[in-house]
Amino acid sequence: MKRIKKNTNFTFKRDFVRAIAALSFYALVLIPHILGYEGFEYESEYIVLGSILLLGPWFCGWACPFGNASYFMTRLGAKLFPSLQFQINPNIHNILKYSKYLLLIYFLSLFVIKGINYFGDHMIMYQSNWFTSMYIKFKHVAVLFIPLFLPRFFCKYLCFQKGAYNMMNYFFPGSNIIRDASTCISCKKCDKVCPMQIRISQKEYIKGNDCLNCFNCLDQDVCPPKHRSLKLQVWGKIRMPLQFGLLMFLIYILISIVVKMVTGA
Repeated sequence: MKRIKKNTNFTFKRDFVRAIAALSFYALVLIPHILGYEGFEYESEYIVLGSILLLGPWFCGWACPFGNASYFMTRLGAKLFPSLQFQINPNIHNILKYSKYLLLIYFLSLFVIKGINYFGDHMIMYQSNWFTSMYIKFKHVAVLFIPLFLPRFFCKYLCFQKGAYNMMNYFFPGSNIIRDASTCISCKKCDKVCPMQIRISQKEYIKGNDCLNCFNCLDQDVCPPKHRSLKLQVWGKIRMPLQFGLLMFLIYILISIVVKMVTGA
């Protein structure tokens, strides 16, 4: 049985941003594409990778349309099928989570062997052979159906981009979550609210550990107020997670739209 974090002022504001990111993608990009129109895709892989390289995996927890759609399907599933919610056994999960790295290696090999441009049209990449075609078809199931019962399934096990983001964050930790072991009482509330099943209470810092930067663990109702053992660190300075997430999303949208308008790409 999984635990859904209860709503707070923080989650309400964060989830409002998530809803904007998810709805804008489906309304402006995916649905027009299905209907045969070009649509308006403001997302740029250059900007996404650059922001993650400099400031950590905030995109995964705030702006990724697929991750956000998956999150809201999990919220819906918790309401409709409360008795059917589950998490994969930790021992099995710790093995399966490496599957996205195998997928990363596979897609990287396609870029080299077939000369596919990752920064170009993604559908060219996904239609390059039978496996990639099946992958993109199953992706919709993994994002919109499986999360009704199992949260963040795609993010945990199948998102090869997340595998790349993890390595970027590990070697270039622009942001990370730090835990003060001297004040932590090991209540493990942070572990229970982590959608990626990270054992936060056993780590000194979180970088490249599948973290989405959702900041559930940093909310005021998780870490006991008297201790405040968990903090967000951005380039060596402690930052407020809500302000950081909102600011990053705003900057990301503005830069993406400006680049889109200037380049037309």
